[in-house]
Amino acid sequence: MKTILSIVTLIFAISVAQDAQAYLDPGSGSYMLQILLGTLVAGFFAIKQYWHRLKYFFKERFRKKEDQDHE
Repeated sequence: MKTILSIVTLIFAISVAQDAQAYLDPGSGSYMLQILLGTLVAGFFAIKQYWHRLKYFFKERFRKKEDQDHE
């Protein structure tokens, strides 16, 4: 019910919105680029930190599947 109310509220807000008298600051693009690059670097760092756990997890998962086929 909460999701439906959120969607209805969003549709209403979009339908009654007027044009904004605003502009994007020249630094906004570089800020968005920094956020994107920071997110990518943080994601790669997290993958690097947990790489051995992920590798072990998938190795065990596929090994069990192969062992069951041979029995």
